[in-house]
Amino acid sequence: MSRQTAARALALFAVSLLVYLANGEVLPGNDAKANAYTPASLLGAGELAFSPSRFPFMFRWQLSDEKGTVFVRFSDWLARPADSGQTYAELFGSGRLRFAGYAAYLVPTLRARPGSGEPLFVNTFGPGAGLAALPAALAGSAFLDMDVRNDHRDVWRLAKFTAALLVAASVAIVYLIAAPFTTRARAALLAGAYAVGTCAWSISSQTLWQQTAALFFLSLGTLCIVRGNTAWVRGAAAGLAFSAAMACRPTGVVVLAAAAAYLAVADRRSLYAFVIAALPLGVALGAYNFHYFGSPLAFGQMAMGEHLAQLKTGSPDPWQTPVWLGASGLLLSPSRGLLVHSPFLAAAFAGAVIAWRQPRFAALRFVPVAVLLLWIPAFLWFDWWGGWTYGYRPIVDTTPLLAVLCVPALDRVLERRAWRIVFIAALAWSVLVQIVGVFAYTPLAWNARVLDSGEHADVDAPQYRHRLWSFRDWQIAYFMRRFPQSFTESRAYAAAWVAEPHN
Repeated sequence: MSRQTAARALALFAVSLLVYLANGEVLPGNDAKANAYTPASLLGAGELAFSPSRFPFMFRWQLSDEKGTVFVRFSDWLARPADSGQTYAELFGSGRLRFAGYAAYLVPTLRARPGSGEPLFVNTFGPGAGLAALPAALAGSAFLDMDVRNDHRDVWRLAKFTAALLVAASVAIVYLIAAPFTTRARAALLAGAYAVGTCAWSISSQTLWQQTAALFFLSLGTLCIVRGNTAWVRGAAAGLAFSAAMACRPTGVVVLAAAAAYLAVADRRSLYAFVIAALPLGVALGAYNFHYFGSPLAFGQMAMGEHLAQLKTGSPDPWQTPVWLGASGLLLSPSRGLLVHSPFLAAAFAGAVIAWRQPRFAALRFVPVAVLLLWIPAFLWFDWWGGWTYGYRPIVDTTPLLAVLCVPALDRVLERRAWRIVFIAALAWSVLVQIVGVFAYTPLAWNARVLDSGEHADVDAPQYRHRLWSFRDWQIAYFMRRFPQSFTESRAYAAAWVAEPHN
């Protein structure tokens, strides 16, 4: 790699990071909460689990002499509720305050805290994404006097910074993968299009979802496979990166398998290094599952998936969506479709075909297989639309791979005037959609919009799911029309969330 190429990649990283941090707010979301607080649990108690007494705001509570649910904020744990001579902590210790439930981002384990017998819960979405935030938490604690054990603002700021850092790094990686196949200017254009024209900006860079960490490791592993020229890079480094992606999101195992199959055909020597390097994290993930759930193959996301599938659909089968429905929804539906929110990525479909036809793109041939294998579980999942979100979050971790797949088609597209105009127009729309998402989106505003009747038209409810397919009731247009108001609401919502998050 030349110094000039490295310098351009570094510049793309720096500019992307500034763009991702520009709105100054975190994107609130319960699915990211346990990821954000994993460093707090590790630094405070040396464990990957969450207990009611240490993280009271993650649980629902009931007082023995009151009806209904009590929400206990972290800052209130040592305070005395009205008409009580005891703090919440003392009420919990005496048995008068009992936790009455847990949110969907936590799953119960087989473990309890020694001595007290207090039950332990773990992150529904696994340990990987939360662990990715640990270096930033350690640095913030050591050099910036941040209190990641107790201060909600510091926890969420570090989660946002980690997310922005990981996605900005993936932008540089996309450039490094593209650079040998086209001109540097076109490689930079593609990396920039990925940076600000996909939901990697509006979703992944704004808080620490499991997809955020996964997309970084997926892009890193792809870089190692495509540009690595030794068994240590193409094999060991790629194996480590793809196994890390699996620790962030279990579906990463299919990319691990696709890359291994490619190396078995193309580079047997690198395959051995790949397998050896992938084993430690694979074994660690199996040990984590065994410790908390009793089996190395038991994943919290599957257990919670069965529970939520029952609530949302009436069936406990998490794989119940017809593949054609999930595919059309996540690719084409107005309020979730990838080709609606980021239409310039249509070039990836042509690029995948060209990669299989032209020998000079042979190193990219495993990428469309990996993308398809990542898409299929998302298409089949019971809530293919991803609950309350903006855009195509269930498949957003494939966006750097799709950007890479645009490479074989890029020269043909940009050298033909008509196609160049179409591509630029599609890119301009994609960027506009992401700007709307970054600066105007709040989870409830459209996803559970209040009707004139006062009823919440929640897209999670079967009777309102048709909204996902409507251009008349369209999430993008909704925020565009109300942009000034939505901008103010999004900042207020984020500030309130970070100050005192609760379920």
